[in-house]
Amino acid sequence: MSLSSTNIVDHYTYSDDEFVWSYSHKNGPYNIRGHVHDQYEVYFLLRGQRSYFIKDRVYPVEQGDFVFIPKFVLHRTQFAGALQHQRIVMNFTDTFLERSRAGNSKLDLLKPFHSANPTLRLKGEDRDYAEALLFRAISELRAGSDGYEMCLKALAVELLVHIARCTGKYAQEAQPIDSPLHLKVAEITHYIESHYAKPLTLAHLSETFYISPYYLSRVFKDISGFSFVDYVNYVRIKEAKLLLRETDWKVLRIAERVGFDSIAYFGRVFKETVHLSPNQYRRMHTGTPS
Repeated sequence: MSLSSTNIVDHYTYSDDEFVWSYSHKNGPYNIRGHVHDQYEVYFLLRGQRSYFIKDRVYPVEQGDFVFIPKFVLHRTQFAGALQHQRIVMNFTDTFLERSRAGNSKLDLLKPFHSANPTLRLKGEDRDYAEALLFRAISELRAGSDGYEMCLKALAVELLVHIARCTGKYAQEAQPIDSPLHLKVAEITHYIESHYAKPLTLAHLSETFYISPYYLSRVFKDISGFSFVDYVNYVRIKEAKLLLRETDWKVLRIAERVGFDSIAYFGRVFKETVHLSPNQYRRMHTGTPS
């Protein structure tokens, strides 16, 4: 199921260095590639059903559900049976958040991102209020009138305040799927997260978890949406990005530290994943060369 078999009915986006609003309406099966980024993400499903892989679990997402993705957390949405879906996504950086704070307010706008469950379903007037803000954002995106950028940012802050006030008021209803196979895949992803610096092969994991390599590969792909190799590389690149930002280690040392035995392969995978070389990524985030 790919974008080629999907009809994009409607799509509008606004973005700058600190902030993104994106609305889309798609007709047909559609899967997003797994990705990580240095922005927080608020996802709201306006219509349809989706399956959301977040870090190491899969959550069923229904119409009216919010999903909150912290920075640097691997995630992707997948086809879940409904051919049509509409969603609106907001991404923002720490810088945007700091610019938005006013006075001595103690309200934590990141409160929903700290929850063990990344989903939230508002009800009654709280849901009506949130949806009104989201539909106003869609209207601004469509019209693109003078000053719409300021309206979008104001709506984003108002939405974050509203959600932060509501967090804790409602139980998170979208629980992760806990079938035996889903739990096994979660167990495997936990193992990869803990052992990424060591050599990891399909044969090794099949012995560890008493599953044939073929079956492990197929089940892992079916449930997570990632091939085994892609998931291992995502985890390693995520850790490499952290070390590039927070240490002055040489790129070779970082590549070895996160489990790559070839600097050339590390550089190629990093560029394919991040769209920057390791040195370019470090300069962008620290201002210093490797």
